[in-house]
Amino acid sequence: MSDLDFTICCTVTFFSKKRRTPPNLNNGKYCSHLVIKGSEQLLGVNFIDGEDVIFDKQIGANALPLHETVDYSALQAGTEFLIMESGNIVGEGIVKEIFQHKPHGRK
Repeated sequence: MSDLDFTICCTVTFFSKKRRTPPNLNNGKYCSHLVIKGSEQLLGVNFIDGEDVIFDKQIGANALPLHETVDYSALQAGTEFLIMESGNIVGEGIVKEIFQHKPHGRK
């Protein structure tokens, strides 16, 4: 799954003790890294939409992978991950579904 043709549907929780302000997941500008629990690989993502963030509360969100050269195949339904910003853990989440996009013109 190194092609960037899928959306990561997940639930996330941001920690109040790790951020001063909640991120905006709806403007397409919040980029962070996901790290699968038990792994050290950074998976760059761009959150494209989601519920309004309320600290320490689980919310739904969707993200797109950012890097063509990174292997995102370990992200599967049920995968638990940490949300990292500049080496700091600011939240956690779980993958609910990987939505595979259909190439244009195919049925």
